[in-house]
Amino acid sequence: MRGGMYHSGDLAYRDENGYAYFAGRLGDWMRVDGENLGSAPIERVLLRHPDVVEVAVYGIFAPDVGDRVMAALVLTQGAEFNADEFRAFLSEQPDLGPKQWPSFVRVGTELPRTETFKVIKRRLQAEATECADPVYPIGR
Repeated sequence: MRGGMYHSGDLAYRDENGYAYFAGRLGDWMRVDGENLGSAPIERVLLRHPDVVEVAVYGIFAPDVGDRVMAALVLTQGAEFNADEFRAFLSEQPDLGPKQWPSFVRVGTELPRTETFKVIKRRLQAEATECADPVYPIGR
C-alpha cells in the first residue's frame, strides 16, 4: 500500500479508444540501448509462432547497450528449432521493433516456475546464455 492505493507491480497502458492493455510487471522491463522495453508485448509476438507454446522474455546484461533481449521458448512436442526460420518469422512481424528482437533464444522443455506457476525470470536472467538448454544467437 502506498498513499492508500494498492500497488500490484502490474503495468498497463491505455490506447486512444480507452482500452487498457497489460504491459508486463514492473520487474519485466529491460533497458536496451537507452530505451525501456517491456517483455509482455514481445512475448505476445513470439507466441504467434506456430511451434511456440510457452515463452519468457527477459533482459541479460550487456555492457555496450545495457540489456540484450533474450527469449526462453518451449516448443510443441516434436518441433525442432531452426534459427533461420525463426529470424524469417520475426522479420514478418510488423509490430516487433528492431530493439525488441531477441539477441538470443533458449529452447527448453519447460520454464522454471514458482509454486504458484509464475515463471522465475530472475533464474533465467542469472543463467543468461550459460545454461543446459541450447541457446541460439538470433540478433538482426
